[in-house]
Amino acid sequence: MFRLSFPILAVLFACGAANATQSVALPPWVCAHPDAVFVSAFEAGENAVPHRGSGGSGGAYPGNLIRWVYVADLGSGAQPYYVYVPDAYTPSRPWPLLVGLHGVAPYASVYNYARDVSAYWSGVAQTGDFIVVAPVANNVIYDSNSQPYAVSWLVPPSAGPNDYDMLAAILADMQSAYNIELSRIYGWGFSAGGHVMHDLGVSTHSTALNASTLAAYGVSAGDLSALACASISNAACDQLLSGLSRKVPVDLRVGNADPNLPYVSDDYSRFVADGWSAGQNVFYSTFTGAHTYSTADLQAAWTHLCPNAVVP
Repeated sequence: MFRLSFPILAVLFACGAANATQSVALPPWVCAHPDAVFVSAFEAGENAVPHRGSGGSGGAYPGNLIRWVYVADLGSGAQPYYVYVPDAYTPSRPWPLLVGLHGVAPYASVYNYARDVSAYWSGVAQTGDFIVVAPVANNVIYDSNSQPYAVSWLVPPSAGPNDYDMLAAILADMQSAYNIELSRIYGWGFSAGGHVMHDLGVSTHSTALNASTLAAYGVSAGDLSALACASISNAACDQLLSGLSRKVPVDLRVGNADPNLPYVSDDYSRFVADGWSAGQNVFYSTFTGAHTYSTADLQAAWTHLCPNAVVP
């Protein structure tokens, strides 16, 4: 069951320039024992673990929650998002946060799609000791009779507020309500949500999620050509990626019967060609299936996301 939680008005979270940040490879014990903050006298590498807690007030009860932010002129102005907080949550230490983005949803089911993202990630989050947020997209798609039939993500350069503004408000709200580890904010997206996550990871369209704030991100059945590189040539896309001063670690997953398989495969090759290192900060996996994702996929993705942090 999801409980309602109503925060105060959220403000936008600003970040520094991407070229002022660097990736940190966390020691293995961080992911093997996620409840350990300091492991003095037990493990080496303690000093390599950055800690930048948001100092939030503690938040609501653990479990499944619904919170709200308010972005004027975006949808109704009131933006719900789903949250999963592990049972072990305590504000005495900062907790990693994962932002999960759903794919294109039937108009009547968009809330279910967002809730499913939170639910599918919840088991991974429970054992991995991180918080999950799953926003609801706002780009209503209409048929030829002007009837709404699907919902996707409202992205730049759309006129007025867009879903990137909503993501910034959600991050600000979570940082106020919970003690969030700012060096370990992760992203994941499925299909259209994956397109968006790529755009966030390689562009500067968002003040909140970009190469200077994302520790790492994962994409299931999403591709660069659908959004981040949609309006530019292959050469310009390569120039965009190769010109990034920080190569955000990325995990790519796709079913072997998914129509997007060739695009995801090409993206992997592109990342490697443009400066990422295979098996170190870019990962590519296929599974038996079509256009879908599973808890097993998310668990496997987390093993590649978890060991990463980002510092100024």
